[in-house]
Amino acid sequence: MNRRFYCDDRTVVETAAGKVRGCFLNDHYYFRGIPYADAKRYQMPTPVEHWDGVLDAVTYGPVAPTVNKPGVLGLNALTQEPLFGYRFWPEDEKCQYINVWTKKPDPDAKRPVMVWVHGGGFSSGSSVEQMSYDGANLCRDGDLVVVSFNHRLNILGYLDLSDFGERYHNSGNVGMADIIEALKWVQKNIAAFGGDPDNVTLFGQSGGGRKIRALMQMTAADGLYHRAIFQSGLLNQHDETESGEMNRLAARMTAEKLGLTKETITEIETVPLEKLYQAYRDVNAEFGKKGLFLGGAIGPAVNEYYPGLPTNVGFTEYAKTVPIMAGSVQAESVLYARKFYPYTESAEKRQELLTEMFGDKKDELIEAFEKAYPGSDLMDLYNLDYISRKSVLEHLDLKAEYDAPCYCYLLTLHLNYFGGMPAYHGMCLPLVFGTTEYVDGTNEPDAVALSQKMHQAWINFATNGDPNGGDVPRWEPYTKENHRTMIFDKKCEMRGDFDKELIQKFEDATDFRNPFMRV
Repeated sequence: MNRRFYCDDRTVVETAAGKVRGCFLNDHYYFRGIPYADAKRYQMPTPVEHWDGVLDAVTYGPVAPTVNKPGVLGLNALTQEPLFGYRFWPEDEKCQYINVWTKKPDPDAKRPVMVWVHGGGFSSGSSVEQMSYDGANLCRDGDLVVVSFNHRLNILGYLDLSDFGERYHNSGNVGMADIIEALKWVQKNIAAFGGDPDNVTLFGQSGGGRKIRALMQMTAADGLYHRAIFQSGLLNQHDETESGEMNRLAARMTAEKLGLTKETITEIETVPLEKLYQAYRDVNAEFGKKGLFLGGAIGPAVNEYYPGLPTNVGFTEYAKTVPIMAGSVQAESVLYARKFYPYTESAEKRQELLTEMFGDKKDELIEAFEKAYPGSDLMDLYNLDYISRKSVLEHLDLKAEYDAPCYCYLLTLHLNYFGGMPAYHGMCLPLVFGTTEYVDGTNEPDAVALSQKMHQAWINFATNGDPNGGDVPRWEPYTKENHRTMIFDKKCEMRGDFDKELIQKFEDATDFRNPFMRV
């Protein structure tokens, strides 16, 4: 390969706020850490102020601070490093930075734009956290412009202080407002980087998908995007956004621990960050003694800015018109909420684990599982996710009532890691980005081959709203009449309504809450 790199006047692009200098590497340009907004603590963001001269955009900007550092430690994810490829970055409360990959910053190119919304719930994560988030391969292989960004999280982005007066009426949504400001930046500036502002696809995994779902309920975002992809990001849980009372109570308790009243509450905007976070950690501990998980309450605050989940209030008129892709993986929580047993366990051990999980309903579950997944290992039943899968189907059933196309998928590929690793929460990331080389466990041939298909499907959908084309197996839409799911595995195939009975029996036989809420 003829390698090339330069960073000089040839890599300068003019944005609405001023000139930025990126880098050229081999076959694409990248621009990292461009400021897209300014914001004071707990206040709505504003467009970034203009700067003079040329701003170097050659390294990622700081990421949003997390309450507990690093966020993934709480999920034991670092013990599975070969399956992820984590990268940590300096944190700062000023975190509104955006990144762009493009083949050429040609204002006349009008390339499709893919905007990545990172995971980590509403509490942690960043656009830099996983090495697989690199947009270069999507940019090159799809002739796309790829964008990612950081925004406010946890109590900086979603603490609902509205009980303290009008100044904080929307403090519980400033994290989402940052995202909207980033999308406004795309509309104003992406043409200068070669992108088409009229062809923007949002895609996000886990918390990224949840943010996209919330965004699609906000009329302030209408017209800023045109398609959406949800990757394991449609969890339906009451405490995601609807438990506003719990969030407001936490806000009042946090203020009290800081010695603040309604008259002095504005001091919360200048309290040292670590002091603010410690007060919240203390409040969280008090909730924990009562068996409550406060972290789950941190999410968008329901008000006129964000009316609530579509399952509760229906879709906005604009969201009804947006084509979507949505899916999940076979064993979402296998690395987090359940002890992982290798696929080398004996038949006796499999039966023991299933009895422990399902009790006297075990045989009934095995029968339903073998009907849904003929020939599959019973360890797959033990590791099976039903919550994310059920949420995907519920969302698509509602969305399919409207004319915009919907596409459904389920990732079921197993890796050889530890004698057999079912598709886990986050495995889709390197497959979609085409960055399997960055995640050790996905370098095996089957994963690389499947990545070529998924990578192409996402590119196709972002380009024209249809995932079909190239090496992608024929993918039929999910409709009111035909509930079709693309199974991504060594052999890809379309299946319809194959697991609804299993999902219902699994739910009836267990008392599982959302597995991530049980960590």
